[in-house]
Amino acid sequence: MRLRKREHPEADFQMAPMIDMVFLLLVFFLFAGTLARADKPRDVDLPESAQSEVPDNTAHRAIVSVEADGTVYLGAEKVTLAQLSSRLMCALSAQPQLAVDVRADRTTPYGKIRPVLNACAEAGVSEVIYATVQTN
Repeated sequence: MRLRKREHPEADFQMAPMIDMVFLLLVFFLFAGTLARADKPRDVDLPESAQSEVPDNTAHRAIVSVEADGTVYLGAEKVTLAQLSSRLMCALSAQPQLAVDVRADRTTPYGKIRPVLNACAEAGVSEVIYATVQTN
């Protein structure tokens, strides 16, 4: 009697789980990139100041940009003054040490900046920093 060798099927490499992982990574990086751009402040031409200082700790900051025409942005998102105040209130409840950096274009009249400062005060922000560029 002769023993017959059992044939083992070749191991099959499954591509479906790998494709699923690639798509999950793709979605993750697209989402992470979108969030990173959402907080990026608008580019504004800041006023110059001989007394400006770069803060040591830039954590726990909200960046509010005011363009020359008075358009207000929280991060990169255009907001109204009412939206600004309510969003800062929500941010303060989550982070009580929140500071606000106001970045206004050098050609923006103070009459357009004052309502932004008032909205920050209404929200309860205790530290408002007016951003400038240091001149030598």
